[in-house]
Amino acid sequence: MTITPHSQAWLTDSWSRSQGAGLQQTSSPDELRLDRDALAVKHFQHKQLIELVKQHALPLFNQLMAHSKSRLILSDSEGYVLCHWGVSQYSDKLANVALDIGVNWQEQHKGTNAIGTALLAKQAVSVIGDQHFIRQHRFMSCTASPIFSPQGELIGAIDITSEQQRHTQQTLLLISSLVQQVETALLCHLPGSHYRIDLAEQPSLITSGWQGIVVANADGKILGCNPMAKTLLHDAKVGDDLHQYLGEKWNRSEHLLQHQRFHLKTQSLVPERRTQVVSQQIGVRFRDPILERAWQQANKVVRRCIPLLICGETGVGKEQFVKKLHAQSGRSQGPLVAVNCAALPAELVESELFGYQAGAFTGAHRNGYEGKIRQADGGFLFLDEIGEMPMATQSRLLRVLQEREVVPVGSNRSYKVDIQVVAATHANLQALVKAGEFREDLYYRLNGLQVMLPALRQRADRERIIHKLHRRYRTAPQTICPQLLRCLLDYAWPGNLRELDNLMQVACLMAEDEVQLQWQHLPDALQTQLGEQVQPEVSATTAEGELSLMINANIVATFHRFDGNVSRCAKYLGMSRNTLYRKLKALGLKSA
Repeated sequence: MTITPHSQAWLTDSWSRSQGAGLQQTSSPDELRLDRDALAVKHFQHKQLIELVKQHALPLFNQLMAHSKSRLILSDSEGYVLCHWGVSQYSDKLANVALDIGVNWQEQHKGTNAIGTALLAKQAVSVIGDQHFIRQHRFMSCTASPIFSPQGELIGAIDITSEQQRHTQQTLLLISSLVQQVETALLCHLPGSHYRIDLAEQPSLITSGWQGIVVANADGKILGCNPMAKTLLHDAKVGDDLHQYLGEKWNRSEHLLQHQRFHLKTQSLVPERRTQVVSQQIGVRFRDPILERAWQQANKVVRRCIPLLICGETGVGKEQFVKKLHAQSGRSQGPLVAVNCAALPAELVESELFGYQAGAFTGAHRNGYEGKIRQADGGFLFLDEIGEMPMATQSRLLRVLQEREVVPVGSNRSYKVDIQVVAATHANLQALVKAGEFREDLYYRLNGLQVMLPALRQRADRERIIHKLHRRYRTAPQTICPQLLRCLLDYAWPGNLRELDNLMQVACLMAEDEVQLQWQHLPDALQTQLGEQVQPEVSATTAEGELSLMINANIVATFHRFDGNVSRCAKYLGMSRNTLYRKLKALGLKSA
């Protein structure tokens, strides 16, 4: 590559430094790698940074880049790779350039590269293909940005490296956003931090990600500010009283306030941390690793009022997931307002969501109606089956999410709202966007974090769930026949948890006082479906017949084993004496 006068200044400077370090474009550079003990020391020194990257940067990276054969890389300020996430295994090319934990990527060792150059230039950079100084590195696209502590000290860099995907301006914006999330988290974890104050000149910017953020102690003394807050507050310094900048009421409410030219929102950091500790000790835990990961990620984003989109097949338990999320959140004392977008007639969706003024339309209540969005103020707004929302309503909802205010139907007055938005769908929203049936801008506004709840057939804990629901609905002490349990475990459950719940209610009712739940207690339709799934090579009738023969053979063998003692035989088989008498009669082993 030839550096021209039109090249970016940082790139020209980087190539000059690489040449000055004695590196050759055609030669593989020497590798500087930490040994195990030195790497352990690095990990200990940067324990908090690593954890905050995992909490605040990794979810968004996974959402946007995890499927693009890319890696998220964290280095320290000296250019040593501390951790990486993403593709589980590098290609041979990436493995050969040693972009791995413990390896140093300073410019003087690796030439122009995103990590080393971002650390020296102290700015976000993309080094794409031939922009790398070392020819061996030119198959990669790399984008990195330095990380600064609340005191302004350079402490590391975050990098996204891809082999096949060519990075664009969007990747540069993403990496800047990831770093911003981490730097904000570092700010909020300053020793003695008690309050977080978000401020902006426009209310719509308060949750934009580009607002000013100030952290103060319990006495209202400033502990730290992000760059935007320093710009907005001009001469604010660590140790100053916040009231001299934001008035006396800055900490009176977690709702949006206005002070002179600023709009501000104050959050208490101490309850959040206490809630986090409690949740780790006694909070909800899932036995399925996929669901547990979704749960942990969802809890983190709702603590920051980031929109959450929950996807999954019908019946996987999206509504129950949201209820648990609300109960364990900092908004648990606020309302949880659920709206099923698929159940509302199209002509009523807007009035139901946004409310309406008295007399807004024929049939309107004389006192008007505040609507679901205002009802959710201070709590959760759960938009179930969001993919069914009419296009016209989507436009109005987008404005509410952007401005955090709602205008009722037939009114000119707007009302501020403070809501955690959680949407859910079983549909493929991206496909709906491509088909022109769902607004793309609304999709990205709702998609702060997207989690996918696994289908029942995919869950590692489905046997536990079967037993849990059986215990809930059985009317007396009762077990499940081992052969039936095996069939239930192998079944695909297209209706997921809802189908299993309904099945167990009916089956337990049919079993009544039986000591064991068995095949004959299942509804006929499910017996047929189970027969088709368990024995795919034969018809449902044949499969059911074979299972019946197996059960009958077991009854005959047990009856002879106990020398015709019906009581002992019934107890061993786990069924009532009356049921056993009926079966023995059908088999010709007992007379009427």
